[in-house]
Amino acid sequence: MKYRSTRSSNGNVDLQSFEDVLFSPGYAKDGGLYVCDYIPQITKDQLNSWKNLKYPDVAKKILRLFTSEDELTENEIEGVVTSAFEDFEFPDKVIHLEKLDDSMYIAELFHGPTLAFKDLSLAVLAKLLEIFLKKRGKEKRVTILVGTSGDTGPAAAHSVANLDRVNLVLLYPLNRVSKIQELQMLTVKALNVHICSVEGNSDQLDEPIKECFQDENFSAAHSLGSFNSIQWGRILLQAAHYVYIYLQCCPNIGDKICIVVPTGAAGNLAAGFLAHEMGFPIKLVASVNSNDILARSFQKGDYSPSSTVAASLAPAMDIQAPYNIERVLYFATHGDSMAVKNIMQDFEQSGKVKLSTDMLSAIHEVIAATVSVSDTDIVQAMQLCYSQYNYVVCPHTATAVSYCFNVKHHEKQVLVCLATASPAKFPEACEAAGLGLSTHHRVNRLKLETEISLPRHTFLRGQDWTSQLKSIILTI
Repeated sequence: MKYRSTRSSNGNVDLQSFEDVLFSPGYAKDGGLYVCDYIPQITKDQLNSWKNLKYPDVAKKILRLFTSEDELTENEIEGVVTSAFEDFEFPDKVIHLEKLDDSMYIAELFHGPTLAFKDLSLAVLAKLLEIFLKKRGKEKRVTILVGTSGDTGPAAAHSVANLDRVNLVLLYPLNRVSKIQELQMLTVKALNVHICSVEGNSDQLDEPIKECFQDENFSAAHSLGSFNSIQWGRILLQAAHYVYIYLQCCPNIGDKICIVVPTGAAGNLAAGFLAHEMGFPIKLVASVNSNDILARSFQKGDYSPSSTVAASLAPAMDIQAPYNIERVLYFATHGDSMAVKNIMQDFEQSGKVKLSTDMLSAIHEVIAATVSVSDTDIVQAMQLCYSQYNYVVCPHTATAVSYCFNVKHHEKQVLVCLATASPAKFPEACEAAGLGLSTHHRVNRLKLETEISLPRHTFLRGQDWTSQLKSIILTI
C-alpha cells in the first residue's frame, strides 16, 4: 500500500509509504491531502467472517489493509492496538451501542480518556509514532502541531503526554471551547506538551500552522507533523468505527444502514465515505451546526465560507474551513485528481466555487443528506431525547439526533447516530437544555486538579501568529 496526493496526476510518481505519510505535515507538496493509492475491497464473505469481531480486532484489520507488512508486522499491529485502548472505559469492546428503539441507535464513541471520539484514532497514532521513532534511531524527533476547536486538542495532548522524542504544540481559540475542554488541555502534566491560546477562531488558528508546514525548510528542520484530520492516519483509523457499527447494527450482512455523522472539518465524514468505498453498505447523513458551509456545499454546490465563524453550543463544530471536503470530493469522483485539483485551486484563488451537478450526484450516492442544526434545534433535540428515552446527548451528537427525530417516522430504516463526545464535557449546553449537569468520574477528577500548566501556556496575540508560533517551536 502506497499513498498519493488528492491532486496528483503523476501516476506512480511521488508515491509515499505509510510511515512517510505518518511523519508528514499532512499536506502533500502540491497542496493536496494524502489518500491511499487504491481502496481495498471487502467481499460479502469477509463481512460475514468479521461479524462477531470486537472493535479492537476491527481496528487491527483496517490497519493491516492500509499498511505494508515490511513496515508493520502482525505482532506490531497487535501491540499497538491493544496498548492504545488500555486507558479506555471498556478496553475490550471500546465502543458502546445504545439501542433507543427498534430503529434508532446511539454509537457511543466517547469512552476514551478525554471523553471524545478523537481518542479512538489518536491513541493508536501515538503508539504508531513510538514504533517508527524507535526504528529511526535515537536522533529522530518529531514536533506535532495541532489546532483544535475543542476535542482534538485534549485527545492529542493525552495521547503523546511524556512520550520520548515527541513534542506537541497545541493551539486553541480562547473563549471558544467549553470549560471542561480547556481544563483537559491546561492540566496535562507533561513537559513535552505546549499549550497556546489564540485570540481568534479555530479556522484562523489553522493559518499559522499551515504556514509553518508550507515553509519546507523550517518544517523539515523541526520534523513537523500533524494530528489534525489532515493526517491520513486519522481517516483510516476512523473508518474502523464505521465498519464495527455496521457489523453490529445491520439486520443482515449486506443490508444497508444509515449513519448520521456530526461533523466540522469533515474528517469523520471522509472516513465514513472511505468505509463505503471499501464495500460496506452504509448511507451517510452529515449534520453540522449553524456554521453551514458543508450543508450549502452538498445541498446546492455552494462551496464558500461565511464571513464569520459563529460561536455555538456545539463548539467543536464551529468551523468554516472543512479541509477534508477535498478527500470527500476525491472519493466521490473515484480518484479523479484533476477534477479535485481544479476545484480546490479555484476555491483557493477566489474563496468560493460552485460544485457541478455531476459532482453533487456523486456525493449524494453516499451522503444522502446534509443538515444544518441551529442552537435552538440542538436544545430541542437534547430535551426530546431525554424525555423520550431518558438519555442525555452532547450538543454535537444532538445535531444528529435532531435529524433522526425529523425522519425516523417517515423512513423504515436503521438509523445510527454517532455520539462524538460525552455530555459531561458540555455543562453549558446541558444547562441551556434544562437537563442538569451530566457527571463522569473523569470530569469529576479533572475538577479537582489545581496545578495548571502555565509555564507552557502561551498566548498568541496581535497579527503575526506565524512568527510567534515559530518562536515557540524554536525554544522546544
